[in-house]
Amino acid sequence: MHEIIHSFGISEKSVNEIGNGNINKTFHVKSDSGEYILQNINKNIFKNPESVMKNISSVCKIFEGKDISVPEYLSADGRNYVEYNGEYWRMYRFIADCNDFKIKDKNRLYGKVFGKFIHTVNSKKFKPETAIEHFHDFSFYLNRLNMAMSGNSLKKIDSGIIMRLQSLKDTLGHIFSADFPKRIIHGDAKKDNVIFGNIHYVIDLDTVMTGYAALDYGDLVRSVCTKNSLDTADLTAITKGFAEGLGGILSADEINSLYYGILWITGELAVRYLTDWLAKDRYFSNKTPAECLRRANELLAQLNNFINSGDEITGIIYSAFQI
Repeated sequence: MHEIIHSFGISEKSVNEIGNGNINKTFHVKSDSGEYILQNINKNIFKNPESVMKNISSVCKIFEGKDISVPEYLSADGRNYVEYNGEYWRMYRFIADCNDFKIKDKNRLYGKVFGKFIHTVNSKKFKPETAIEHFHDFSFYLNRLNMAMSGNSLKKIDSGIIMRLQSLKDTLGHIFSADFPKRIIHGDAKKDNVIFGNIHYVIDLDTVMTGYAALDYGDLVRSVCTKNSLDTADLTAITKGFAEGLGGILSADEINSLYYGILWITGELAVRYLTDWLAKDRYFSNKTPAECLRRANELLAQLNNFINSGDEITGIIYSAFQI
């Protein structure tokens, strides 16, 4: 690992693995020149790491001098990554949580930051390459679940759950038709991917690709509104912030789709965790099958909550976007 770190022009004093990521191996590096994050890009997930890093390079350029920022990646021989023994590594300056930064309404700020992210990244000519094939493809994930079910005779999923997920797939296909407008989105817009401070940072840019604005909104809502009953105050704050950050760029159809983005992301993650419960080759490789099943059940309960609160949620969305 010393050779990899040295390739970025850094002499390390200590290196410690951080074990809270689902996908990439991540290390905290300390040196005389500061603190850094070193990551090994998971090639089982990201089949073309060069495309991922090319996208990230473009995003970094777009956000230069903006009032929200993204990580500062180090350069090695003119590239923002190093290939070493067939593995791909990248390094960026460590971004500390600013505990002294006083936040009056954290959820509204989460929404505003991701709204601004979408607004900003779509303000320049940028055509991202595909980082993950079939990412956020609900039909693809549901087909994989069905295949996993047919290949596992020991574990069974209630037929009512499958029918509900199939119905959701049909609904999403109707809402997000072939000609529905797409934008560049973050693709993993959970609250953990925002770091607050005097400058707010959006991190984990691997999944920046073309998609629907509703998916980023839905992912943020899913990651914040985790209680058994809908917290309308949290949802209202997120939605108002998201609308403010977007600055009026969404069409009426896109605004109408935001509720369905919540259902899409929550249902999609439930499907993926159910698949990992059944399959030997797991996407969430740091989770045991039992943990995958428990997480899937949590997401299914959350999905039910969002479905049952549909009228309330859409009312909050329309109020925030003033339609």
